[in-house]
Amino acid sequence: MMSVPLCVALLLCVCVCLSESCTCDSGHPQEYFCSSDIVMRAEVTGEKIIPEDDNRGGMREIQYEIKVIKVFKGSDKIKQIQHVYTSVMSSVCGTKLDHTQYLLSGNIMSDKFSVTLCDYTKRWDSLSLMMKNNFKYRYQMGCDCKIFFCTEGRPCPSSRENECVLTGWSSWIDNEQACIRHSDGSCSWFTGTDTPSTNHTTDARLTTKSQTSFQTDPL
Repeated sequence: MMSVPLCVALLLCVCVCLSESCTCDSGHPQEYFCSSDIVMRAEVTGEKIIPEDDNRGGMREIQYEIKVIKVFKGSDKIKQIQHVYTSVMSSVCGTKLDHTQYLLSGNIMSDKFSVTLCDYTKRWDSLSLMMKNNFKYRYQMGCDCKIFFCTEGRPCPSSRENECVLTGWSSWIDNEQACIRHSDGSCSWFTGTDTPSTNHTTDARLTTKSQTSFQTDPL
């Protein structure tokens, strides 16, 4: 018979292993925007657990009921979004959402809008006005640009014309900037508070549908 201390040790080991199994790469908010299928502002209004038997992925999920306020990217990916899905288990990167407004970014998986701990999900009221405007119209103007992180032990290279260099992982001031592509193909940080001028070229992969508003709602 297995001793009680050994059982406790094994249980702790299993819990630690599960809690550490979700690993996410860090990135600039613009990179999250550009790599996501859908980015929106929405309010979570309800939730329910989807049993394993009813879920094609074979794992329990949380189905959050949402009220879409504004879509910043991906309205052409799905006609009508009423729910967002995530795993029940944080060990496989499931995330917990409260009943409030969020900036949600995620991808279409099995015809469903899904978000994880590795996506950029923030309470809307926690975002600065600069960040809200970045998601509204600036980030989409730089999805052909590359953002290079320059940190201690990783020297900064000579910046290429399609590249914006970010110095320091924890520099929130830098993170609030947007890397904008210009009409000549070059990229640079946009630090203004207004809308980029017409000499900037919008990413051709995004259409005006990306900015479709389901409800007139000021930032």
